[in-house]
Amino acid sequence: MPCCGCWWTGRQRHRPPDSESTGNPRNKCALQPGHSLMDWIRLGNSGKDLTGVGGRIRPVSPAELASHNTQKDAWLAIRGRVYNVTHYLAYHPGGPEELMRGAGIDATQLFDKVHPWVNYDSLLAKCLVGPLQVDLPSAEELFDSSNPSPKSDRLREPSKAQELVRKSMENIANCITPVKKKIASKNEENFKGSPPSKIMQSLIQSSDLPVSISRRAAYTPAKTEKSTEETPPSLRHDWIQTSTKLTISVYTGSLANPGGCARIHEGILFIEVATDGWLRTLKLVPEAKLELPLQLRTFTESGKIEVSAQKAETGVWKGCGEISLGVPTRVSSPRTVECRVVSVSRVSHDTTLLSLTPLLGPVVVPLGHHICIHMPVSGSETNCVRSYTPVGEGWGAETEVSGALKLTIKKYEKGQMSPLLAELKSGDNVTLSGPYGNFQLQKLKAVKTIYFIAAGTGITPMLGLLRFMLGRSNPRCEQVHLLFFNKTEEDILFQDKFEEIAKEDDRFTATHVLSDATSTWTGHRGRIGKDLLNQVLGKVNCADQCSHFFCLCGPTDFTHSAHYLLGEHQVRDSCLHAFMG
Repeated sequence: MPCCGCWWTGRQRHRPPDSESTGNPRNKCALQPGHSLMDWIRLGNSGKDLTGVGGRIRPVSPAELASHNTQKDAWLAIRGRVYNVTHYLAYHPGGPEELMRGAGIDATQLFDKVHPWVNYDSLLAKCLVGPLQVDLPSAEELFDSSNPSPKSDRLREPSKAQELVRKSMENIANCITPVKKKIASKNEENFKGSPPSKIMQSLIQSSDLPVSISRRAAYTPAKTEKSTEETPPSLRHDWIQTSTKLTISVYTGSLANPGGCARIHEGILFIEVATDGWLRTLKLVPEAKLELPLQLRTFTESGKIEVSAQKAETGVWKGCGEISLGVPTRVSSPRTVECRVVSVSRVSHDTTLLSLTPLLGPVVVPLGHHICIHMPVSGSETNCVRSYTPVGEGWGAETEVSGALKLTIKKYEKGQMSPLLAELKSGDNVTLSGPYGNFQLQKLKAVKTIYFIAAGTGITPMLGLLRFMLGRSNPRCEQVHLLFFNKTEEDILFQDKFEEIAKEDDRFTATHVLSDATSTWTGHRGRIGKDLLNQVLGKVNCADQCSHFFCLCGPTDFTHSAHYLLGEHQVRDSCLHAFMG
């Protein structure tokens, strides 16, 4: 029996022979390789911001919705929820043109005419912008039969068939979304949900799609007794589950640049979150047993920390368990963490990339902050301490260990610690402390053009910020300039990565300057100076509301020289940050 193609799902179906004669808009469209339903799910789970607003749920007015009506910026609304479908256009089996019929408007009726049975809420969950603020029509608009309007069309009584489909969808939704019930807790209310039906459980046992989603992300915990000391805003948290995994999300606020760690101790999951000098702990007593390994991810733009744990037994829980939030405390001293070396890879002729995993659970260091390595040295009563900045994801080999702390170690032959670090192998243990630093990500809130000026291993604090700025959506960064100083061409770290980024994104420009270049070198030569900055940067104007920013890092003399020269360029101190190790 012939069946129709789906407008929203990734399933390709045959078009009925009479669809053209009946005006049925559901036409099949061949998808490009890598754009199947599973590819869409992988994109949603990759951490990429598909909302375009940093992942923060917020109300959307009809006027704002109407302004997002192009293929490069397409929003639509279904049943009071606004979704950014820009990224989904290429994955839509009916083709982008079919989906664009609903762009910039309330597409509920259009959706219902094609296939109201589709679970669009799960399909577009990562694209949710927020609720639609609907303008209520006046009485004249509703009852003036001589001049019917689109608003009055929305209130027409549905047919019996439509009502039956709508009730079926509500029944399915009740199976997927847990019903909230109170659980006693000291600090806040918690919720458990009713289990899915046996039919739904059988459908999802082998699936990694979310089968249970908490609806309490916007919930604010009950206020505790006021302290004499100023306290930070309360954390919000949320949870989602599949049949094999539980994920807890903690929201710290946009550009909060959180650090954090997670661990399981005696069956209890602890998540520690650090922002602005405050440490807060979330404690989860799970409904059933959780197992290692834990996965910890941060979404820097939205300020979300996400912790995932494997369920010991496959199944769907009624709720996540009992969650409590500890009292915020000031971070009085850096933490010490024991780590294990999991891989060592070569970056250049004298530099290696050391990947470390904490023994007790994953750790995230805020962007622009560093850690210290502590090692005993023969002939000394105290440990030797050196500072290193984690480079973040995407700077190692394709087989790099996800979630590991990756440190760039340059070996100095007469150094006290670097020769020891260069000899480390997989399985060796290392002691770290941190994080350290005072970089505030809020400084980049309105920045659209950023300059990274680095020398040697001073590039490491820039790497995470570079990927963040290119990946940020609100506001979108327009230009990223890297001015990288080295001695020889073989000293340039991650040169192949910079070339890959430049090919993929024309907003990024890398300029290399060598002080001891060979005769075959065709790029810039010399050291940092006024003429070179004039040649590379041109004229920079610091207005009252600057949209540019400078980051500096390298040897101490280099950093001070760069700071002085930028001052000669009339760059204000508020428009730059110097990383000092």
